[in-house]
Amino acid sequence: MRQFVGKLAFCLVFIFLMILAILEHEAIQPVMSQAVSEFPSIQYISQKEAEQLITKTKGIVIIDVRNNTEYIQSHLENAVNIPMRELNEHLPELEKYKDKPIVIYCDKGYRSKTVAIQLEALGFKRLYVIEDGIG
Repeated sequence: MRQFVGKLAFCLVFIFLMILAILEHEAIQPVMSQAVSEFPSIQYISQKEAEQLITKTKGIVIIDVRNNTEYIQSHLENAVNIPMRELNEHLPELEKYKDKPIVIYCDKGYRSKTVAIQLEALGFKRLYVIEDGIG
């Protein structure tokens, strides 16, 4: 009987945690879409649009915010690897590009959106995020 009660309690806790996770996920989605509209210096573009922008824009900066291993495996031509966790270390060298167009990307788009928001908060004006990352 004790084993049954223990298993039942475990199942109820597990179900409760799953429901909390689902509710939290649902609550975050509107916040993320709202956050996107609050950052006017950031434009979200497709990989194809980014490639066209890179081709036609002189002086554009391309930042790959994935880790070094991901960057070595594949990256866009002329991209500089600045892993998201190392962004603060590279801010002094990025300072001179505040008014230049900057394309930021990762594999899915989450890290690049985070970096773009941080850069905009620091005064960077022309930020482009490859929305769904590169594939």
